[in-house]
Amino acid sequence: MKVLVATDGSELSVTAAHRAFDLLGALTDVTVLAVLTEVPGDDAGGFEGSTESPLEERQSWENETTAAQEAIRATLAEVHGAKVETRLEVGDAGPMIVWVAGQIGADVVVVGSHGRGALKRIVSGSVSEHVVHHSPCPVLVVRHTP
Repeated sequence: MKVLVATDGSELSVTAAHRAFDLLGALTDVTVLAVLTEVPGDDAGGFEGSTESPLEERQSWENETTAAQEAIRATLAEVHGAKVETRLEVGDAGPMIVWVAGQIGADVVVVGSHGRGALKRIVSGSVSEHVVHHSPCPVLVVRHTP
């Protein structure tokens, strides 16, 4: 079974991976994906471009990349006995997860959910909701339980 696990390194994501692996049983092929959604320099300060210097942009990029790699490492600790591939992509998290699922031919996508109410989802959107509605394969949503 080819499983795509989307992670941001939060406790929710790591718990989702752990619970998914318990539910799905022995896995043979796992891809752990982190998506960089904040691209340094992408927030132009006006018509003249970014408000950060090139050095600040580079440092921001390194910080974002390091955080994403840590997210992948934290989630990998939950994977046992499977062939594992890691991916780091840049873009909007929901559409990127769906795109990677299609690209790798995933049998199932695993995402965590904060369990927000309908109003908060309408206002802020939901990555897990986007993935559920657009994924080319089944999606296992592991809900946060306080």
